Amino acid sequence: MKIFPAIDIINGECVRLTKGLAENKTIYSKSPVEMAKIYQDKGFEIIHVVDLDATLGKGNNDQTLERIRKNVDIKIEVAGGIRDKAAIKKKINQGFDIIVIGTFAIKGIEEVSKFENDILEKISVAIDLKDNKIASHGWQQTSTDSLESVINIYNQLPIHSFFVTDVANDGMLSGLNMSTFKSVKKLTIKKITIGGGVKDLLDVQMGQDNNFDHMVIGKAIYEKKISLDDLIKLNA
Repeated sequence: MKIFPAIDIINGECVRLTKGLAENKTIYSKSPVEMAKIYQDKGFEIIHVVDLDATLGKGNNDQTLERIRKNVDIKIEVAGGIRDKAAIKKKINQGFDIIVIGTFAIKGIEEVSKFENDILEKISVAIDLKDNKIASHGWQQTSTDSLESVINIYNQLPIHSFFVTDVANDGMLSGLNMSTFKSVKKLTIKKITIGGGVKDLLDVQMGQDNNFDHMVIGKAIYEKKISLDDLIKLNA
């Protein structure tokens, strides 16, 4: 299982939110570029970067994202407010490796289904689960589409992966709700990235034991609940 350390950005700063709520944010001292360099120097192969301002429709951190891309050589999975084909292509052209789309993947499912394969192969479809429903628009809205129907459509397409987040646990350091992730795993054979609530190395081991492909870890790193040295040993 590959571990993707997370960098969440608001107003050019590293932050972590609790349950996706902007009013419940913690700002951390190191800059997003500094954090990216730290992760690269430790030996991580991929980092997960989120533009939370874009996610919440409050501007963007494009310049910060570009500085991160220019300052590290490792792969970057990027997310946040990417809601049309032009935005996806822009991120690809800027050198980002995996493009996470959530709202667009759910609301624009017919359009996304018609994308060329070279674009689809770089897309990770975000399945953000809130009260057993798919959430969108920065987790502020829920979709009437069933989990199974959405996954079945994307199962037919050459997407990179599904990215499953347990919204209720995100930023809570409360531990993984493995039943949430297993509900998706039983519906697909595609790669799955999981996140939301990771609190310690036992959670990381649980992800490995259940054969998930990738795990995003944010707050547990910033709050020093897990050391980077321990994580890199588990990064397989």
